[in-house]
Amino acid sequence: MKPHGQIGVTTVREVRKAGGDVIRTSGRDYHATLTGLTSEQISNLLTPTIPKPKP
Repeated sequence: MKPHGQIGVTTVREVRKAGGDVIRTSGRDYHATLTGLTSEQISNLLTPTIPKPKP
């Protein structure tokens, strides 16, 4: 699978302002579950995208 070259970025504050919530979950690095929003709302929060930072 080819890595994605773009990522969407938002904040917990913006998610909660839109009526959703962010819950920390287990996993590699930083993982969280976003709840309470439609896929369209989530897409709007993560747009525009930015180039994926190099490790």
